[in-house]
Amino acid sequence: MRMKLLFTAVFAALSLTFLGGCVRPTMTFNDKTYAVLTEKEEKALVERSRILLSRPSKALTVDDVAVVQHTEPKVEVKYTGDCTGILKIIWTGPEKIIISTFDGELLTSNVGWMLETEKRLPEILRFSPPPISEQK
Repeated sequence: MRMKLLFTAVFAALSLTFLGGCVRPTMTFNDKTYAVLTEKEEKALVERSRILLSRPSKALTVDDVAVVQHTEPKVEVKYTGDCTGILKIIWTGPEKIIISTFDGELLTSNVGWMLETEKRLPEILRFSPPPISEQK
C-alpha cells in the first residue's frame, strides 16, 4: 500500500513539473493574447538561419557568411497567432544588411523562409553652415 502511495505521489510531482515546465509565454496585443516563442526557440531559429546561410552564394560573399556566423543579429517578431507570424533575423555587416525571414507557423517544418540583402547606405553627413559673422 505504501509503495502504491509513494508511486502516486512521485507520478503527481513529475506530472506537475512537466505541466508547469510547458507553460508558454504569452503576449497581448489589441486585446488578443498569443503564445509566443521562448528565447530558446528564437535562438534555435537563428541557428537554423546560420546553417542555411553557411556557404557563399550569389547573394552572400565569404565576408557576408563570416558576419552571419560570428555576430549576434537583431531579431524582430510580428505575431499573427500562437507561435505564428513573421520572424526577421537581421545582421548588419560593413557592406550589406542580411535579413533572414521565417513566415508562418514558426515551430513547424512547413514554415516559409526567405533571404534578403540590402546594400548598406553610407552614413549621412549633416552639413551646418558656419555661423554668420557680423559684417564690418
